[in-house]
This record gives sequence, structure tokens and C-alpha cells, in this order.
Amino acid sequence: MISKVSRVFDYSAIASGIILFLLAVLTFCDVFGRRFLNSPVTGTIELVEIGMALVAFLAMPRAFFLNANVSADFINNLNLGIFKTYLMILKFVLMISIMSLMAYSTTLTSYKFMNNQRVTIDLELYFYPFYFVCSIGMWLSVLAIVVWFVKTLLVKNLEKKA
Repeated sequence: MISKVSRVFDYSAIASGIILFLLAVLTFCDVFGRRFLNSPVTGTIELVEIGMALVAFLAMPRAFFLNANVSADFINNLNLGIFKTYLMILKFVLMISIMSLMAYSTTLTSYKFMNNQRVTIDLELYFYPFYFVCSIGMWLSVLAIVVWFVKTLLVKNLEKKA
């Protein structure tokens, strides 16, 4: 079960990497066209702004699942006993509440953008598809936080029994 779910997070991170690569190619073409052909690629700034948001929100689920977020390692390396469990629970509650609210808010914003048909300035792309992808990435992050917490609790229970 956990391996299947982790594959979803891996695919999300792979999609994030592919988008980042395509943004790098787009930026290269824009700079090359501007410098040597005197013809930049129209809408590069819009696409890079939207693409970087997609990169961030699609990469987050894997980071949450692997517990690879930026953290204070000195706390993790201390032998705190039961206090370490309380810190883990506090971390879970904070992460799940913040990400759930962000995912919910982004989903609502996606529906609002879909209803009012807002578009970008240069390319006139609709905002809502990008917001929906970001909200899917955030909901995947919420799922990753829950899976991380359950996985960590199972490891702690196995350590106690051993």
C-alpha cells in the first residue's frame, strides 16, 4: 500500500522535474532569441511564473512523504524519549492543518477563476487549470503528511516491540 502511494508522490516529483526542465529550455530559447535573433519568446515571464508554482507544489508531496523538509537536525539527533513523540505529533498537527487549509483555499480559488474566466495578460491563458494542478499537488501533500505520520507511528511501534 505504502509503495503504491509513494509511486504517486514520485510521479508528482518527476512531473515537477520535467516542468522545471521545460522552463529552463523556454528561458534558454527566450534569451537566445532576444540576444541573437532580436525576437524574444512571447509570454516567457508568465509561463515561468506559473511553471515555478507548479514545480513547487508538485514537488512538495515527495518531500513531506520522505520527511525531507528543512528542519532542525539537532532536535532529531537528541535522545528525548517520549518528548520526541510529542514533537512528532505537534509537527503532524501543524503540517496537516496548514496544508489542508492551503489546499482547500486553492481549490476554492480555482473554482472562482473557472467561473469568472480570468486570463493572463500576454498569452490570455486561463488561470484555473494551473490553480487546479497546484491544488492537486497540495492535496497530495496532505495525503503525504498523513502517510508519513502513519508510517512513522508504525516504525515507532515496531521499535518498542523489538
